[in-house]
Amino acid sequence: MNKNIIVQGKAIKLELDGSCSLSNSFGKLNLEKSRTRENIIYHSWNVQVEENTFAQEKDNCGRDEVQIMFNLSQDINWSYFFNTGSEEVEMSKGEVCVFRNNNYSTAMTYQAGANFVFKNLQMPTPYFRELLSRYFTNQDISELENHFLTHVTKTTITPEMYRVLSEIDTADRFKEYEGVYTEGKMIELTALVLYGIAYHKTDEIKRLPQPNKNDVERVESLREKIQRNPAFEYDAKSVADELGMSISKLNRVFRTMYATSLHSYVQDKRLEYAARLLQENDISISQAAQLSGYTNMSHFSKSFVKKYGVLPKDF
Repeated sequence: MNKNIIVQGKAIKLELDGSCSLSNSFGKLNLEKSRTRENIIYHSWNVQVEENTFAQEKDNCGRDEVQIMFNLSQDINWSYFFNTGSEEVEMSKGEVCVFRNNNYSTAMTYQAGANFVFKNLQMPTPYFRELLSRYFTNQDISELENHFLTHVTKTTITPEMYRVLSEIDTADRFKEYEGVYTEGKMIELTALVLYGIAYHKTDEIKRLPQPNKNDVERVESLREKIQRNPAFEYDAKSVADELGMSISKLNRVFRTMYATSLHSYVQDKRLEYAARLLQENDISISQAAQLSGYTNMSHFSKSFVKKYGVLPKDF
């Protein structure tokens, strides 16, 4: 996949093969992750320039796509030029937008020294319509397309959206099942965004105080550690001390980012890990429980039934 962009008047062709970067003369533009499943592409961008820089994507290389963009780090203003006019879009940190890019042009000025972090999903417009056709009537689809595909719509990024973004970023932990898992999460994320836009007006949403960048990075590193090693001991005091936070701050930031408590998140990941062990290995239930961090078999069984609806021996 390619992009044709103009940076400070100079034409540049980016080949998005999973990673890309700009010349040091402009600063840093890194594509940190690229995941493709069927018709959906996921990108994670990190942009930082040495001086105020105007960048324009002059077209979409002939593609007609629905794009969902998550703005994670800085308030931004960008322009969207389509066949019959243009639209100026203001996005605050923590907002997500949906728009149709039918080979249109977009542009934005990046402020020097600021770190811009974006994540985005993009899919062919026909595939987006196919998704809608699975669940809505023709009349509903017409109304939905008019709502989502004729102009830029946006809403705040909810804790559920942050959770799914993070799960996509760490999908490699599912090994050969990564593809199936990632595709499901991409569709889940699309649904969460469309629902958020349909049922909330951005200007009416009460904005919760957002954690600062350093706190977000520290808590995200903790979440990734839990994903990969759920059996470790994650008592709140030890974790808070390790991250240089108070327990109350740790709990507040974690809940703001992932819409659940640290304790509940750890227990959920331990149960998922135990379920995988039971599926993939010839081990006993007590071994699976111990390897997942459980020492009380009764508590493990009750928690397992609550999550999966069956006893571990019947799973």
